[in-house]
Amino acid sequence: MAKPYLILKMKSGIYYARILLPNGNYSTNKSTGTRNRQEADRIAMEWVVTKKMPSRINSKEQRDNSSDKISLMYSLKTLNLTMEDAKAITDILLEKKLLRSAVLAESKGSRSAKDFLLEFWDYDRSPYIKEKLCRGQSIHKNYCLMLQSRIKRYWLPMLEGKCIGEITRDDITVIFEDEAVKNLANKTINSIVCAMTIPMKWAYFHNLTQNNCHDGILKCAANSKKRKVLTLSQAEAVFKVKWENNAAKLANELAFFTGMRQGEIAALRLEDIGEDRIYIRHSWSNYDGLKSCKNGEEREIKIPHTLRAALLTQAAQNPHGEGEKGFVFFGLNPSHPTDPKNWLKYLQRALVAISFSHPKEIVFHSWRHLWVSRVSDLISDKRVVMAGSGHKTEVMLDHYAEHLENEDALEKLRKVQESVFLPVIERADKATEVTKTA
Repeated sequence: MAKPYLILKMKSGIYYARILLPNGNYSTNKSTGTRNRQEADRIAMEWVVTKKMPSRINSKEQRDNSSDKISLMYSLKTLNLTMEDAKAITDILLEKKLLRSAVLAESKGSRSAKDFLLEFWDYDRSPYIKEKLCRGQSIHKNYCLMLQSRIKRYWLPMLEGKCIGEITRDDITVIFEDEAVKNLANKTINSIVCAMTIPMKWAYFHNLTQNNCHDGILKCAANSKKRKVLTLSQAEAVFKVKWENNAAKLANELAFFTGMRQGEIAALRLEDIGEDRIYIRHSWSNYDGLKSCKNGEEREIKIPHTLRAALLTQAAQNPHGEGEKGFVFFGLNPSHPTDPKNWLKYLQRALVAISFSHPKEIVFHSWRHLWVSRVSDLISDKRVVMAGSGHKTEVMLDHYAEHLENEDALEKLRKVQESVFLPVIERADKATEVTKTA
């Protein structure tokens, strides 16, 4: 194999080199500063390897110090190295802190970041989700779908062509400077970051990357926008007006009286209606279908006979013949309830009917905020409130709530509910009946 340089000896005895250039031509003569042919070869090879050609080299000490390095670099270019050899070399460089990380070809970390991230948030294919489910932890399809969509929209364009082992902390923190992200709500930005840091943390602990790029990232302050709620008098006015859809009105009344979540009401089946209470056993999601409640625990809430009768009347209209398993708020498909989004649509129409100034500021979940606020006004024991609302966010309160007599809590809640919420519904129902008979 021809050498990529020429060596010429001048009359002075000094060897000069001409380096083969990418265009096929040779460079002008460059002095190696030595009368030793073998040393001149080493110097010329160093210029080839490092792609640096000084005008001349005069220092013998410099030549001696570089000879081993030149030999090493030449060997790296010419030897047939195995993957084990490559790993040994990178381990040395990592140990000397000359590399922050290294990704070997065909290693786990060389997998395309795009393929890894899309699979990670794919509910049916993700090894992470399989691990969680095997360990008895819950994760819902709609949550995975949301984070996968954020990977597609915000992360894949930034990580084009990268493998999973190449991603660093800088690749993640740069998202905070992205113009498409800056103006989003803090909660949304944090969710976008989590869509990336959760898979990278999993990858780090499963030896897919040497980069710990998930710890220590400061997220945005979680300043949630305060939810707008109605006053009790406004709620009464809403239920007094004529609704275009009676089932939607009943769903809103149930949320107002019990503080139940939208998905929990949609998931109600005939078997969940007790003699004096509702058994809240499931929640409904268009992606997951019937699933466990948000905190993974069932609960109960007492209801008056009038509300129970209205729910039974609504359930009796279910045409699908599923008996106890039939949805109270049924849809066209027997395996699906009605679309709960309609409940908000008819609520906002009722708000327009009472001339409420900003109907779009009220959402179905506003009933839950109203319920917790008004119940908390009259019950100082947070454990009782949490027994009805199903909140499980404060560790110490959870601990003490375990020792609370559940039936006693339900009775306290019933008294408050019937003193605060029931009169509103009853007066609204009476007004509606008067309107019908007039």
